[in-house]
Amino acid sequence: METRNFINGKFINTISKKNIPVLNPANQKIVGNIDEALDDEIDLAFKAAKNAFDKRILLDMDAKKKSKLMRSMASKLREYKDEGASILSRENGKTIEQCKGEFLGAANTYDYYAGLTDKIENKMIPSGADTFNYVVLEPFGVTLQIVPWNYPVAIFAAMTAQNLIVGNTMVIKPPELCPISSNFFGKIFEEIGLPNGVINIVHGYGEVTGRKLVKHNDVDYIVFTGSPEVASEILHETADRIIPTHFELGGKSAAIIYPDADIDQAVESTVNGVFKPNAGQICVAMSRVIVHPKIKDEYMSKLVDKAKKLKIGPGNDINTEVTPLISTNQIQRVSNYCKSGVQSGATLTLGGEPTENNEGNFFQPTIFDNVDTNATIAQEEIFGPVTTIFDFNNEEEAIKIANSTNYGLASGVFTSDDQKAKWTAERIQAGIIWHNDWFVDGVNLPGGGYKRSGYGRDGGIDGVYSHGQTKRISKRLN
Repeated sequence: METRNFINGKFINTISKKNIPVLNPANQKIVGNIDEALDDEIDLAFKAAKNAFDKRILLDMDAKKKSKLMRSMASKLREYKDEGASILSRENGKTIEQCKGEFLGAANTYDYYAGLTDKIENKMIPSGADTFNYVVLEPFGVTLQIVPWNYPVAIFAAMTAQNLIVGNTMVIKPPELCPISSNFFGKIFEEIGLPNGVINIVHGYGEVTGRKLVKHNDVDYIVFTGSPEVASEILHETADRIIPTHFELGGKSAAIIYPDADIDQAVESTVNGVFKPNAGQICVAMSRVIVHPKIKDEYMSKLVDKAKKLKIGPGNDINTEVTPLISTNQIQRVSNYCKSGVQSGATLTLGGEPTENNEGNFFQPTIFDNVDTNATIAQEEIFGPVTTIFDFNNEEEAIKIANSTNYGLASGVFTSDDQKAKWTAERIQAGIIWHNDWFVDGVNLPGGGYKRSGYGRDGGIDGVYSHGQTKRISKRLN
């Protein structure tokens, strides 16, 4: 597979003469080495993107042509899904089936936005009999897009598809922990004839290449998915230049389980919401469960029983249900949070430690009960297969607990009473609310955070407008 940087329509030979080893989180073996982009490569990438924007390549492109390009991207992603899934699984750790699903999901994203290229409408606004006013959606210019490591292919597709419609040209940095699979996009862009400079892919460490990218003078707009701490650094770095940003950050998603809920469904949703999906390394993981005492014993008994039986293993094992954490640093991070949970007085009901497999970054499904809402494990994003359990006595208390963190990305409510579900959803401070399930999603649905979980929306038509700016044009009639 190609391991070079993709700039101005082609993969280029390294200038920095440096590369980054990529490790398989299941066994610590090297998957490959990716070229590291430093000053020279970064300058070339921004020069190409700026040139493409100044030439108005995307702005003046016929909507049908733009649609055809994105449908070609979708077709190629489906063609490469098996090869791509194999590489993504080895460098990221997810199961082969999950990785195939990620490639297919990315294809669906391009197909969806291909259908929107001719449906973004301008509007006229009457303000008087002698005036003519209309509003258009326009791009910011050259955008920097920084992709996270948990779902690199899916998020790469979402970022690029929405920005292609608006007309932003892009310099995009895949995650250094699993960058190789993102180069399938460069391969596809070459094969379908995407105009040079429209999308440029540069690789490197976040603290080195990422910093250089953020500081570059040609950045007009930054899209970042990752931690609030890094987002804060980006804001500080770009404050003097007043560069617009779009952030999808962390989460501490809570599920409220009322006494009338389907307990089996709630248990299944918890397992699927925090243990099975990428070992809990997902920003909308069900990391907090707020359950009524009337049903708590039954819920906990069934949850612990299911979690104990989950198969932990590498992504290439078809029986694996809980995959490895992305790195040894992530293992240490999750371990430290679990130690903190015990020290806070919470009851460690299950797990709490890495597995005895010394080769891979495997961590046991972990459940903490009787958690203080002010405890670190109740307030901070752990990003691992760890959930925390809380009691509540009435609806108001449940809402208070759900809203007690600085995050607000997703949440859920389990009840057979639709009116109660509506009442609850209206009061939870989060950008996504699920009812009686977890991960009810679609490419046509918007998502994004409240509070420290970021701002801006991705998905659906909302995502397109979130990545552009409006211009009003007015004329006084004679």
